[in-house]
Amino acid sequence: MTMNELSILRLVMDTAMLMVIWLVQLVIYPAFRAIERARFIDWHHRYMRTFSFIVIPPMLLQAGIIAFQCIHAPSPAAVASAVAVATAWLTTFTLSVPCHRKLQLLGNTPDWTDRLIHTNWIRTAAWSLAWLLNGFQRG
Repeated sequence: MTMNELSILRLVMDTAMLMVIWLVQLVIYPAFRAIERARFIDWHHRYMRTFSFIVIPPMLLQAGIIAFQCIHAPSPAAVASAVAVATAWLTTFTLSVPCHRKLQLLGNTPDWTDRLIHTNWIRTAAWSLAWLLNGFQRG
């Protein structure tokens, strides 16, 4: 694969993550509030299992491409992209996953849903920044 082809694949992965994170932030997580508490735990379990199959491949590809770019075509934009994506991943595993675990255990509780939405802005900003930085990487 050429560097140009890799750059195009990165644009696709960055755009996929941008679309996913904004959909999650503005539609999916706020919709948690509308799911009946009695049905939430089963629904959430299915959501997490299904959504993982959608989001994990682009997350892994994006991170791999950015790491490759940092090693083989280093630039300030590539390094900044790596920091942005690392921030998104760190936030995922230190803030979002624990919120999802609490929601899975306790059901749809306003405090944990609100915490998930509030802390997800970090991931939203980080993946948005990675997408924006891709333009500097390509330019």
